[in-house]
Amino acid sequence: MLFNRKILVALEGTDSDEKAFKRAVLIADRMKCAMDVLWLNAPMADQPIMQLITRLQVDGLAINVLYIENKSLVKEVQRRWKDDHFSLLIKSCDTDHSGFLASLDWQLLRQTPCPVLLVKRDSLWEHGAILAAVDPRGKEAKRNRLNQMVLMMAGFIAREAQAPLQVTAAYPPPMLGAELENQSAELLKNDVEAVVHTLLASSKMKPADVWIGEGPPEHWVSQTAKENNAAVVVIGTQARSGLTGALLGNTAEKILDRLSCDVLVLREGVSEGLTNLLS
Repeated sequence: MLFNRKILVALEGTDSDEKAFKRAVLIADRMKCAMDVLWLNAPMADQPIMQLITRLQVDGLAINVLYIENKSLVKEVQRRWKDDHFSLLIKSCDTDHSGFLASLDWQLLRQTPCPVLLVKRDSLWEHGAILAAVDPRGKEAKRNRLNQMVLMMAGFIAREAQAPLQVTAAYPPPMLGAELENQSAELLKNDVEAVVHTLLASSKMKPADVWIGEGPPEHWVSQTAKENNAAVVVIGTQARSGLTGALLGNTAEKILDRLSCDVLVLREGVSEGLTNLLS
């Protein structure tokens, strides 16, 4: 089995840590998962989260506390995954950027060999919609598998949270001089609708709503999430890195910076094993 029933939550010693930790506890309790807590620096024993960990351990929740000092979080996560294939990494969201340098969150999305949940809110997912953002561009098998996994994961969360499942996809604006099917907004929309409904049919999914719109995905998905009070957006990423990542970026990263809700990112090629966890 590629994934086990364990989640890793990374805490940086910031005010946002509590959101990530509480979200991890809710998921671990619901999924009956063990939980590793990875501190970037050793916390004081009287910190509220440490006191909460002690109480939860007494109550029977399996929590293992780990510490790293002056090390790269990305490299430490990779090292620990090699030894213990945890199913999910959870962390509070930090959108701090500096020029062409990728933020820590972006680095994790590109290099972590498992799905990553970045937490922005402390509200329950039951109080909002679960939004699956699929990529209708291209017909490659690997992209189709990633879209299927996004739908599967979003559907699973919606059932567990008893929240409405919604699906969204964006198509580019018409281009003059392009092939005929790319010159008409109506044809572009119809093509995307056909792709999305084929995905839904093959996944046997019946979402409450499907939202398809024109524009860059980072604009359309964030707008849809805001207008429909999304609690969490589930999205896939190709995880471009290096110069390509710096110049082109990744759609998931652009969407991440525009959202105010939690974001679950499934990386192409490393998320298929989640089927073991969900089953």
